[in-house]
Amino acid sequence: MITSSLPTNAENLRYDCIVIGSGMGGLTAATLLARVGKKRVLVLERHFKAGGFTHTFRRHEFEWDVGLHYVGEMQTGSLSRRIMDLVTSHRVQWNPLGSPYERFVFPDFIYEVPNSFKAYQAQLCADFPEEKLSIITFLRRIRAAQGWGIRWFVSKCLPTLVGRCLTSLGRPLALKTTDDVLGSIVDPKLKAILAAQWPDMGTPPKSSAFVFQAMVAAHYADGAFYPVGGSGEIAQAAIDLLREWGGDCLVNHPVEEILVEDGRAVGVRVRHKSQTQEYFAPVIISDAGVRTTFLKLVPSDVCMSERVRAERLKPGPSANILFLGLNDNPKTAGFDDANYWIFSDLTHVQQPLEANSPLDIDGVFLSFGSLRDPDRTEHTAQIILFDSQDRWQQYADKPWKRRGEMYEEAKQQLVERLLDYVEERLPGLRQLVKYAELSTPLTVQSFTGHQGGTIYGQPCDRSRVLENSWQCGTSLRNLYLTGADVGMPGIGGAQMAGVMTAAKVLGPLGLPSIMKAAYLGRSA
Repeated sequence: MITSSLPTNAENLRYDCIVIGSGMGGLTAATLLARVGKKRVLVLERHFKAGGFTHTFRRHEFEWDVGLHYVGEMQTGSLSRRIMDLVTSHRVQWNPLGSPYERFVFPDFIYEVPNSFKAYQAQLCADFPEEKLSIITFLRRIRAAQGWGIRWFVSKCLPTLVGRCLTSLGRPLALKTTDDVLGSIVDPKLKAILAAQWPDMGTPPKSSAFVFQAMVAAHYADGAFYPVGGSGEIAQAAIDLLREWGGDCLVNHPVEEILVEDGRAVGVRVRHKSQTQEYFAPVIISDAGVRTTFLKLVPSDVCMSERVRAERLKPGPSANILFLGLNDNPKTAGFDDANYWIFSDLTHVQQPLEANSPLDIDGVFLSFGSLRDPDRTEHTAQIILFDSQDRWQQYADKPWKRRGEMYEEAKQQLVERLLDYVEERLPGLRQLVKYAELSTPLTVQSFTGHQGGTIYGQPCDRSRVLENSWQCGTSLRNLYLTGADVGMPGIGGAQMAGVMTAAKVLGPLGLPSIMKAAYLGRSA
């Protein structure tokens, strides 16, 4: 159990580093600074549970993850697994999903994706022999764009000119839209299959920068994994590590202001219940998102250029998430531990998300977390539908769980529509439903503070690489950024952003020191 209390002595007000937010990026940066940098780190979380999108919650006998559904590159020996093991001190076990781990459910066919990149290529070439050359070329471009994306990540902790040199080669391919790179594909079914993972980063092929599509595809090239015991194990293991190094994580401690003296960040002001408290450190890292950081937390007379950029940011999508408690094992109805991506057509054209547009369900994500976790005894499922907070804005002025009867009726109507949508395409789910609870974009904003309840930050288009790309450092001395806004959506993207932020804080030898620690399996 993660508990919180206000400090009782001056020593507990001063740390080597303060991290705002306990998402994957914040916890990664914090634990790496503790283990590799030998620093005493305080993490401050506004929610009553730590972990950001890795936290879990319970209703009755059921438990769900709020944001982690599967993670790639967790096979033993991979760099991502080594970093994760460093962050969690090897205390989290990873259960591989079966093969296929993805099922793309289109109106007249279902396509299954094996947990091997080579097997996937062979399967595609066998199923679409007339497009063999185009398939091979496209998959090679995925690897090429992934390489550029890795260099782009590394550039975020380097001096600007060095970073530009590092990312000069391969840039044109990375910045093409996914649709442009798919242009040589003729068969509409094949094109739909190759683009079907776009919801993992929230921007459809017509507007997404190919580097983000490639990073997602490469991340899951050899299958997917799930943390045994649920995603909450990640946050708990990371926080236990912080405390072993003299640090802490305090929940129910929203940061109200970043304190600035003599042109540098020196601490934060926090509210806990009815009290305020100031904590001090020579390094402040924000995992709260760039809009929150520059428009709410820093004083109005600093970070002016970042403030202007943050004001111009276009928010990405939010989501409605239907949490289902089941009365039986979903395998009895023919389901397994794979992801089910259900699409209404082959186009991957997302319907408008404005408040006055009809909420047409053009696709959902369905998964069964209980089938992925050998420790889970009660069965659960989730259905996810992209949406905009604007559609729910009339209820936004009321607090969580007290938004009124009309709000609850609107939610219940959507619950029925989502169940009908899935049942029509994959019969058998409805008969399993024992409990249903819908989370809307308002719920996301209540707990994360993200503008519009966004789940992925800004859209993954060209601007996220160009004018809206964020470095780990800021114009305010001692203030750093981490998390998905620095990197890209997903647990892996936020984790790598945390790596780069920790490397930036540790100086020129920071990244080599972190890599050495990861490969040695202990502190450097």
